[in-house]
Amino acid sequence: MRARRAAIAAATAVLLSAHPAAADTGGGLRMDQWGLDTVGAAEAWRQSEGSGVTVAVLDTGVRDDHPDLTDAVTHGDDTTGQDRDPGDPEYGDRGTRTAGLVAARGHGREHTGGVMGVAPDARILSVRVAADADDPKAGGVAEDAQARGVRSAVADGAQVIALTAGPVPKGARAGLSEAVGYARRNGVVVVQAAGPGAPKGALSVRSAAQGAAAGGGGLSAPGEQVETTKAGGGYGTASGNGAAAAFAAGTAALIRSAHPQLRPSQVAEAITKGADNGMLSAPGALDAAGATAKDVPAFDPDLADETEDSAILPAWAFWLAGGVLAVILATVGVFLLRRTTSNPYDLPPRADGSDGPEQRDPPRRRGRGRRRAASRR
Repeated sequence: MRARRAAIAAATAVLLSAHPAAADTGGGLRMDQWGLDTVGAAEAWRQSEGSGVTVAVLDTGVRDDHPDLTDAVTHGDDTTGQDRDPGDPEYGDRGTRTAGLVAARGHGREHTGGVMGVAPDARILSVRVAADADDPKAGGVAEDAQARGVRSAVADGAQVIALTAGPVPKGARAGLSEAVGYARRNGVVVVQAAGPGAPKGALSVRSAAQGAAAGGGGLSAPGEQVETTKAGGGYGTASGNGAAAAFAAGTAALIRSAHPQLRPSQVAEAITKGADNGMLSAPGALDAAGATAKDVPAFDPDLADETEDSAILPAWAFWLAGGVLAVILATVGVFLLRRTTSNPYDLPPRADGSDGPEQRDPPRRRGRGRRRAASRR
Protein backbone atom coordinates (compact mmCIF):
# COMPACT_ATOMS: atom_id res chain seq x y z
CA MET A 1 0.00 0.00 0.00
CA ARG A 2 2.70 2.51 0.99
CA ALA A 3 4.85 1.68 -2.02
CA ARG A 4 1.83 2.10 -4.29
CA ARG A 5 0.97 5.44 -2.70
CA ALA A 6 4.56 6.60 -3.05
CA ALA A 7 4.43 5.90 -6.77
CA ILE A 8 1.12 7.73 -7.10
CA ALA A 9 2.49 10.63 -5.07
CA ALA A 10 5.46 10.96 -7.37
CA ALA A 11 3.26 10.85 -10.46
CA THR A 12 0.82 13.30 -8.90
CA ALA A 13 3.60 15.74 -8.09
CA VAL A 14 4.63 15.83 -11.75
CA LEU A 15 1.07 16.10 -13.02
CA LEU A 16 0.02 18.78 -10.57
CA SER A 17 2.94 20.99 -11.50
CA ALA A 18 1.65 21.32 -15.07
CA HIS A 19 -1.91 22.52 -14.25
CA PRO A 20 -3.49 21.70 -17.63
CA ALA A 21 -7.24 22.02 -18.06
CA ALA A 22 -9.25 18.84 -17.60
CA ALA A 23 -12.62 17.71 -18.91
CA ASP A 24 -15.33 16.41 -16.58
CA THR A 25 -14.65 12.72 -17.16
CA GLY A 26 -13.65 9.92 -14.86
CA GLY A 27 -10.64 8.67 -16.81
CA GLY A 28 -7.12 9.52 -15.73
CA LEU A 29 -5.91 11.17 -12.57
CA ARG A 30 -7.18 14.74 -12.42
CA MET A 31 -4.31 17.02 -13.32
CA ASP A 32 -5.73 20.37 -12.26
CA GLN A 33 -5.82 19.84 -8.49
CA TRP A 34 -3.97 23.03 -7.73
CA GLY A 35 -5.08 22.79 -4.11
CA LEU A 36 -3.08 19.61 -3.51
CA ASP A 37 -0.06 21.18 -5.16
CA THR A 38 -0.37 24.30 -3.01
CA VAL A 39 -0.47 22.42 0.30
CA GLY A 40 2.29 19.99 -0.76
CA ALA A 41 0.17 16.85 -0.48
CA ALA A 42 2.43 14.64 -2.60
CA GLU A 43 5.41 15.39 -0.36
CA ALA A 44 3.36 14.85 2.79
CA TRP A 45 2.27 11.38 1.64
CA ARG A 46 5.85 10.20 2.09
CA GLN A 47 5.23 10.56 5.84
CA SER A 48 1.53 9.86 6.26
CA GLU A 49 -1.61 9.14 4.25
CA GLY A 50 -4.12 9.33 7.09
CA SER A 51 -4.50 5.60 7.64
CA GLY A 52 -6.58 4.63 10.67
CA VAL A 53 -8.11 8.09 11.14
CA THR A 54 -11.80 8.97 10.80
CA VAL A 55 -12.70 12.50 9.76
CA ALA A 56 -16.27 13.57 10.48
CA VAL A 57 -17.60 15.90 7.79
CA LEU A 58 -20.39 18.00 9.31
CA ASP A 59 -22.18 19.38 6.31
CA THR A 60 -25.08 18.47 4.00
CA GLY A 61 -24.26 14.75 4.04
CA VAL A 62 -21.80 12.69 2.00
CA ARG A 63 -22.83 10.35 -0.80
CA ASP A 64 -21.14 6.97 -0.54
CA ASP A 65 -21.68 5.97 -4.19
CA HIS A 66 -18.90 8.06 -5.73
CA PRO A 67 -16.11 5.82 -7.13
CA ASP A 68 -13.42 7.98 -5.55
CA LEU A 69 -14.98 7.48 -2.10
CA THR A 70 -15.63 3.74 -2.38
CA ASP A 71 -15.53 2.00 1.02
CA ALA A 72 -14.50 5.28 2.64
CA VAL A 73 -17.83 6.66 3.88
CA THR A 74 -19.84 5.74 6.97
CA HIS A 75 -23.19 7.42 7.54
CA GLY A 76 -23.67 8.86 11.00
CA ASP A 77 -26.55 10.87 12.41
CA ASP A 78 -28.70 13.46 10.69
CA THR A 79 -29.29 16.22 13.23
CA THR A 80 -31.18 18.58 10.92
CA GLY A 81 -34.60 17.34 11.95
CA GLN A 82 -35.40 16.65 8.28
CA ASP A 83 -36.34 13.43 6.55
CA ARG A 84 -33.57 12.91 4.01
CA ASP A 85 -31.91 9.66 2.94
CA PRO A 86 -28.43 9.33 1.34
CA GLY A 87 -30.04 8.28 -1.93
CA ASP A 88 -32.29 11.34 -2.24
CA PRO A 89 -31.48 13.76 -5.10
CA GLU A 90 -31.30 16.65 -2.62
CA TYR A 91 -28.84 14.85 -0.38
CA GLY A 92 -25.19 15.69 0.02
CA ASP A 93 -23.98 17.85 -2.86
CA ARG A 94 -21.76 20.22 -0.87
CA GLY A 95 -20.92 17.53 1.68
CA THR A 96 -19.69 15.15 -1.02
CA ARG A 97 -17.48 17.88 -2.47
CA THR A 98 -16.05 18.58 0.97
CA ALA A 99 -15.38 14.90 1.64
CA GLY A 100 -13.51 14.57 -1.64
CA LEU A 101 -11.10 17.33 -0.62
CA VAL A 102 -10.46 15.49 2.64
CA ALA A 103 -10.11 11.87 1.60
CA ALA A 104 -10.83 11.03 -2.05
CA ARG A 105 -8.56 8.18 -3.14
CA GLY A 106 -9.10 8.02 -6.90
CA HIS A 107 -10.35 4.87 -8.59
CA GLY A 108 -9.48 2.29 -11.20
CA ARG A 109 -6.32 0.23 -11.43
CA GLU A 110 -3.82 1.34 -8.80
CA HIS A 111 -6.21 4.21 -7.99
CA THR A 112 -4.88 6.29 -10.88
CA GLY A 113 -8.24 7.70 -12.02
CA GLY A 114 -10.35 10.47 -10.56
CA VAL A 115 -9.21 12.84 -7.83
CA MET A 116 -7.26 12.62 -4.61
CA GLY A 117 -7.87 14.19 -1.22
CA VAL A 118 -5.29 15.41 1.27
CA ALA A 119 -5.60 12.22 3.37
CA PRO A 120 -6.46 9.46 0.86
CA ASP A 121 -6.28 6.65 3.41
CA ALA A 122 -8.54 8.32 5.99
CA ARG A 123 -12.19 7.39 6.46
CA ILE A 124 -15.15 9.76 6.29
CA LEU A 125 -17.97 9.89 8.85
CA SER A 126 -20.91 11.72 7.30
CA VAL A 127 -22.92 13.75 9.83
CA ARG A 128 -25.67 15.78 8.19
CA VAL A 129 -26.12 19.12 9.97
CA ALA A 130 -27.25 21.32 7.07
CA ALA A 131 -29.15 21.29 3.79
CA ASP A 132 -27.90 22.30 0.36
CA ALA A 133 -29.01 25.70 -0.88
CA ASP A 134 -31.28 24.22 -3.56
CA ASP A 135 -32.97 21.81 -1.15
CA PRO A 136 -36.65 22.73 -0.71
CA LYS A 137 -36.21 21.99 3.00
CA ALA A 138 -33.16 24.23 3.36
CA GLY A 139 -34.94 26.60 5.73
CA GLY A 140 -36.08 23.95 8.15
CA VAL A 141 -32.77 22.91 9.71
CA ALA A 142 -32.69 22.70 13.51
CA GLU A 143 -30.75 25.61 15.02
CA ASP A 144 -28.64 23.36 17.25
CA ALA A 145 -27.90 20.85 14.49
CA GLN A 146 -24.16 21.58 14.41
CA ALA A 147 -23.71 21.31 18.17
CA ARG A 148 -25.53 17.99 18.29
CA GLY A 149 -23.59 16.87 15.24
CA VAL A 150 -20.28 17.48 17.01
CA ARG A 151 -21.32 15.39 20.00
CA SER A 152 -22.60 12.66 17.70
CA ALA A 153 -19.30 12.56 15.81
CA VAL A 154 -17.38 12.22 19.08
CA ALA A 155 -19.65 9.35 20.15
CA ASP A 156 -19.06 7.62 16.80
CA GLY A 157 -15.27 7.73 17.22
CA ALA A 158 -14.13 10.56 14.96
CA GLN A 159 -10.59 11.81 15.57
CA VAL A 160 -11.01 14.93 13.43
CA ILE A 161 -14.16 17.00 12.87
CA ALA A 162 -14.59 19.33 9.90
CA LEU A 163 -17.22 21.99 10.58
CA THR A 164 -17.85 23.18 7.03
CA ALA A 165 -21.59 23.89 7.05
CA GLY A 166 -21.29 27.66 7.14
CA PRO A 167 -22.33 30.45 9.52
CA VAL A 168 -23.71 29.51 12.91
CA PRO A 169 -27.01 31.06 14.06
CA LYS A 170 -26.54 33.45 16.97
CA GLY A 171 -28.78 31.43 19.23
CA ALA A 172 -26.70 28.29 18.65
CA ARG A 173 -23.19 29.71 19.09
CA ALA A 174 -22.85 29.09 22.82
CA GLY A 175 -24.04 25.51 22.46
CA LEU A 176 -21.63 24.88 19.58
CA SER A 177 -18.69 26.25 21.58
CA GLU A 178 -19.60 23.93 24.44
CA ALA A 179 -19.78 20.99 22.04
CA VAL A 180 -16.36 21.84 20.59
CA GLY A 181 -14.92 21.98 24.10
CA TYR A 182 -16.44 18.57 24.77
CA ALA A 183 -14.81 17.22 21.60
CA ARG A 184 -11.40 18.60 22.54
CA ARG A 185 -11.61 17.09 26.02
CA ASN A 186 -12.19 13.76 24.30
CA GLY A 187 -9.10 14.12 22.11
CA VAL A 188 -10.82 15.25 18.90
CA VAL A 189 -9.38 17.95 16.63
CA VAL A 190 -12.04 20.39 15.39
CA VAL A 191 -11.48 22.45 12.24
CA GLN A 192 -13.92 25.26 11.45
CA ALA A 193 -14.61 27.28 8.32
CA ALA A 194 -13.86 30.89 9.23
CA GLY A 195 -16.94 33.03 9.58
CA PRO A 196 -19.45 34.54 11.99
CA GLY A 197 -19.93 32.50 15.13
CA ALA A 198 -16.83 30.34 14.74
CA PRO A 199 -16.63 28.42 18.03
CA LYS A 200 -13.83 28.93 20.50
CA GLY A 201 -11.34 26.09 20.49
CA ALA A 202 -11.70 25.17 16.82
CA LEU A 203 -8.95 25.78 14.27
CA SER A 204 -10.39 28.44 11.97
CA VAL A 205 -9.42 28.46 8.27
CA ARG A 206 -10.26 30.88 5.48
CA SER A 207 -10.06 30.36 1.74
CA ALA A 208 -7.43 31.59 -0.68
CA ALA A 209 -7.54 31.71 -4.47
CA GLN A 210 -5.01 30.02 -6.72
CA GLY A 211 -1.73 31.94 -6.73
CA ALA A 212 -2.88 34.35 -4.04
CA ALA A 213 -0.69 35.10 -1.05
CA ALA A 214 -2.11 34.26 2.37
CA GLY A 215 -1.67 37.49 4.31
CA GLY A 216 -4.13 39.10 6.68
CA GLY A 217 -3.28 36.95 9.67
CA GLY A 218 -4.63 33.54 10.58
CA LEU A 219 -4.51 30.33 8.56
CA SER A 220 -5.43 30.12 4.87
CA ALA A 221 -5.88 27.15 2.55
CA PRO A 222 -6.99 26.61 -1.05
CA GLY A 223 -10.66 27.43 -1.34
CA GLU A 224 -11.53 28.84 -4.75
CA GLN A 225 -12.51 26.54 -7.62
CA VAL A 226 -10.68 23.50 -6.28
CA GLU A 227 -11.31 20.23 -8.12
CA THR A 228 -13.18 17.55 -6.18
CA THR A 229 -15.90 14.91 -6.20
CA LYS A 230 -19.58 15.74 -6.48
CA ALA A 231 -22.86 13.95 -5.89
CA GLY A 232 -23.88 11.70 -8.75
CA GLY A 233 -20.41 10.30 -9.38
CA GLY A 234 -18.93 13.15 -11.38
CA TYR A 235 -16.48 15.94 -10.69
CA GLY A 236 -16.83 19.61 -9.98
CA THR A 237 -15.29 22.35 -7.91
CA ALA A 238 -15.69 23.65 -4.39
CA SER A 239 -15.18 27.20 -3.14
CA GLY A 240 -15.32 29.07 0.12
CA ASN A 241 -14.05 28.76 3.66
CA GLY A 242 -15.60 25.30 3.96
CA ALA A 243 -13.35 24.03 1.18
CA ALA A 244 -10.34 25.56 2.92
CA ALA A 245 -11.32 23.90 6.19
CA ALA A 246 -11.49 20.56 4.38
CA PHE A 247 -7.82 20.89 3.38
CA ALA A 248 -6.88 21.62 6.99
CA ALA A 249 -8.98 18.71 8.26
CA GLY A 250 -7.20 16.37 5.86
CA THR A 251 -3.86 17.67 7.12
CA ALA A 252 -4.99 17.06 10.71
CA ALA A 253 -5.78 13.47 9.70
CA LEU A 254 -2.23 13.03 8.38
CA ILE A 255 -0.88 14.20 11.74
CA ARG A 256 -3.25 12.05 13.82
CA SER A 257 -2.19 9.01 11.82
CA ALA A 258 1.54 9.68 12.16
CA HIS A 259 1.47 10.98 15.75
CA PRO A 260 -1.68 9.72 17.51
CA GLN A 261 -0.35 10.70 20.95
CA LEU A 262 -0.61 14.43 20.27
CA ARG A 263 -3.44 16.38 21.83
CA PRO A 264 -5.87 18.46 19.76
CA SER A 265 -4.14 21.68 20.80
CA GLN A 266 -0.77 20.27 19.71
CA VAL A 267 -2.15 19.19 16.34
CA ALA A 268 -3.67 22.62 15.75
CA GLU A 269 -0.43 24.31 16.81
CA ALA A 270 1.57 22.14 14.41
CA ILE A 271 -0.71 23.06 11.52
CA THR A 272 -0.40 26.76 12.33
CA LYS A 273 3.33 26.63 12.98
CA GLY A 274 4.01 24.61 9.83
CA ALA A 275 2.17 27.05 7.55
CA ASP A 276 4.14 28.82 4.83
CA ASN A 277 3.52 32.54 5.42
CA GLY A 278 0.04 31.74 6.61
CA MET A 279 -0.75 29.24 3.83
CA LEU A 280 -1.44 25.67 4.89
CA SER A 281 1.50 23.33 4.30
CA ALA A 282 0.94 19.63 4.92
CA PRO A 283 4.68 18.73 4.99
CA GLY A 284 5.39 21.69 7.27
CA ALA A 285 2.61 20.65 9.62
CA LEU A 286 3.91 17.08 9.76
CA ASP A 287 7.44 18.28 10.47
CA ALA A 288 6.21 20.55 13.28
CA ALA A 289 4.12 17.73 14.71
CA GLY A 290 7.07 15.36 14.56
CA ALA A 291 9.22 17.81 16.52
CA THR A 292 6.53 18.07 19.21
CA ALA A 293 5.98 14.31 19.29
CA LYS A 294 9.62 13.70 20.26
CA ASP A 295 8.82 14.97 23.75
CA VAL A 296 5.48 13.17 24.05
CA PRO A 297 5.36 9.45 24.90
CA ALA A 298 3.70 7.17 22.39
CA PHE A 299 1.00 6.55 24.99
CA ASP A 300 -0.19 9.69 26.75
CA PRO A 301 -2.38 8.81 29.76
CA ASP A 302 -3.45 12.44 30.05
CA LEU A 303 -4.81 12.65 26.49
CA ALA A 304 -8.42 12.39 27.62
CA ASP A 305 -7.85 14.96 30.39
CA GLU A 306 -6.62 18.04 28.58
CA THR A 307 -4.97 20.24 31.16
CA GLU A 308 -6.09 23.30 29.26
CA ASP A 309 -9.73 22.36 29.73
CA SER A 310 -11.68 21.73 32.88
CA ALA A 311 -12.64 18.23 33.90
CA ILE A 312 -15.88 16.86 32.54
CA LEU A 313 -17.18 16.15 36.08
CA PRO A 314 -16.71 18.67 38.92
CA ALA A 315 -14.97 17.54 42.11
CA TRP A 316 -18.15 17.72 44.19
CA ALA A 317 -19.66 15.02 42.00
CA PHE A 318 -17.07 12.51 43.20
CA TRP A 319 -17.72 13.45 46.87
CA LEU A 320 -21.44 13.00 46.32
CA ALA A 321 -20.90 9.63 44.67
CA GLY A 322 -18.71 8.53 47.59
CA GLY A 323 -21.36 9.56 50.12
CA VAL A 324 -24.10 7.68 48.28
CA LEU A 325 -21.92 4.58 48.12
CA ALA A 326 -21.25 4.76 51.88
CA VAL A 327 -24.99 4.96 52.64
CA ILE A 328 -25.69 1.97 50.39
CA LEU A 329 -22.97 -0.13 52.04
CA ALA A 330 -24.23 0.78 55.54
CA THR A 331 -27.79 -0.18 54.61
CA VAL A 332 -26.69 -3.52 53.21
CA GLY A 333 -24.61 -4.20 56.32
CA VAL A 334 -27.55 -3.54 58.67
CA PHE A 335 -29.79 -5.78 56.58
CA LEU A 336 -27.32 -8.67 56.68
CA LEU A 337 -26.78 -8.27 60.44
CA ARG A 338 -30.51 -8.39 61.14
CA ARG A 339 -30.92 -11.40 58.91
CA THR A 340 -28.26 -13.40 60.75
CA THR A 341 -29.75 -12.60 64.19
CA SER A 342 -33.44 -12.88 63.31
CA ASN A 343 -35.76 -15.77 64.30
CA PRO A 344 -38.54 -15.67 61.71
CA TYR A 345 -40.01 -19.07 62.69
CA ASP A 346 -40.17 -18.33 66.45
CA LEU A 347 -37.99 -21.34 67.30
CA PRO A 348 -37.25 -22.08 70.99
CA PRO A 349 -33.87 -21.00 72.32
CA ARG A 350 -31.03 -23.50 72.33
CA ALA A 351 -30.09 -25.35 75.50
CA ASP A 352 -26.85 -23.37 75.82
CA GLY A 353 -28.83 -20.15 76.00
CA SER A 354 -28.15 -19.01 72.47
CA ASP A 355 -30.82 -18.21 69.96
CA GLY A 356 -31.77 -20.69 67.29
CA PRO A 357 -33.02 -24.25 67.21
CA GLU A 358 -31.68 -26.77 69.70
CA GLN A 359 -29.12 -29.13 68.21
CA ARG A 360 -29.97 -32.78 68.74
CA ASP A 361 -28.11 -35.98 68.11
CA PRO A 362 -28.84 -37.41 64.72
CA PRO A 363 -31.40 -40.27 64.79
CA ARG A 364 -30.10 -43.81 64.70
CA ARG A 365 -30.35 -45.51 61.33
CA ARG A 366 -32.32 -48.60 62.24
CA GLY A 367 -32.03 -50.22 58.85
CA ARG A 368 -28.31 -50.80 59.32
CA GLY A 369 -28.92 -52.51 62.66
CA ARG A 370 -31.42 -54.94 61.14
CA ARG A 371 -28.96 -55.92 58.44
CA ARG A 372 -26.32 -56.61 61.08
CA ALA A 373 -28.78 -58.68 63.14
CA ALA A 374 -29.68 -60.72 60.10
CA SER A 375 -26.05 -61.41 59.37
CA ARG A 376 -25.47 -62.76 62.91
CA ARG A 377 -28.16 -65.35 62.38
